[in-house]
Amino acid sequence: MVLDDLDRRILAYLQEDGRISYVTLAAELGVSEGTIRKRVRKLEKDEVFQTVGITDPFRVGLDTVAFAWLEVERGKLESVMESLKRLEAVRYLVVTTGSHDLVAMVVLPDRQHLIELLNDKFSTIPGIISTETSIVLQIHKQIHDWVPFRSRRSKNKGQERLTP
Repeated sequence: MVLDDLDRRILAYLQEDGRISYVTLAAELGVSEGTIRKRVRKLEKDEVFQTVGITDPFRVGLDTVAFAWLEVERGKLESVMESLKRLEAVRYLVVTTGSHDLVAMVVLPDRQHLIELLNDKFSTIPGIISTETSIVLQIHKQIHDWVPFRSRRSKNKGQERLTP
């Protein structure tokens, strides 16, 4: 799907406030509410974005966040990824270059659960050669606005924002 300027501007507003009304969005962008509704539905249908509530794991009782770097046996990458994707604790999984093939972010209630994940789950997945794990102590920045726009100052936070 190719995004046009209006799509990008809609996404910029939704990234700043995912609950903005179509009426408000239409007024801000100078188009009809119907146009906004159709565009948003199409962007959702095409899986360009989804609206979700993002929580801080530490504030909801998930006290262990960690990154696991995995080295995978050649020819087993797809099967290892499929196995990892089925694990509830794995919240983020990417293929990388360099000395590791995959990076997984895991979120768990405590360190005991992390030990069990590494020893009882990861160790049973055929194709994982080795892992390195780092525990996240604090989260200082977590953003989810991926669409590039020219930047301007945010009125609310005094930080650089990617907006139309």
